[in-house]
Amino acid sequence: MKALVTVTHPRKDSLTYAVMERFVEGMKQNKHEVDLLHLDHDGFDPIYTVEDEKDWMNPDKIFSPQVQKEMDRITDADTLVFVFPLWQYSVPSMLKAYLDKIWNVGIYGKMGEKKVIWICLTGGDQAHMAKYKREEVLTHYLNVLVSGYARVKESRVELLYDTLSESKQHIESLLERANQLGRDYD
Repeated sequence: MKALVTVTHPRKDSLTYAVMERFVEGMKQNKHEVDLLHLDHDGFDPIYTVEDEKDWMNPDKIFSPQVQKEMDRITDADTLVFVFPLWQYSVPSMLKAYLDKIWNVGIYGKMGEKKVIWICLTGGDQAHMAKYKREEVLTHYLNVLVSGYARVKESRVELLYDTLSESKQHIESLLERANQLGRDYD
């Protein structure tokens, strides 16, 4: 299986990057091929321009080279993986920009056999997220509104809680969970 793994965080020394690395390590142990996209470091331009909007609903639209390149990466992958922190109870702006620019009419209808996993790191614990229904809202947004729009075959959200913990044991358990998710992913 070929996975397009997209990570979003400006700091490469962040827990988000460490989780992504452990997930990828697990996927490679499972003999999966990985195409890695670092949204914050690979030159992705998040600005949505007039050219991006031009002929918005035309399925035969000619896209910019950057947008076409990313759409081709999606088409070439069997599965899509997103690793990101929860910011303001949503995805980071760089990931939102990627979804706005790349998951467009040109890719619509080409994702029916794809699976998506959203690995989200949240500073809050599970009780906090549940109390305010933040997990429910995020899961609905990613699985139904975003993935449903793209008509992907399967979408699921994996939350890694309490990422601000000072417990080294807890942080290591999150990294081990990420690795296990990669090893078990099919």
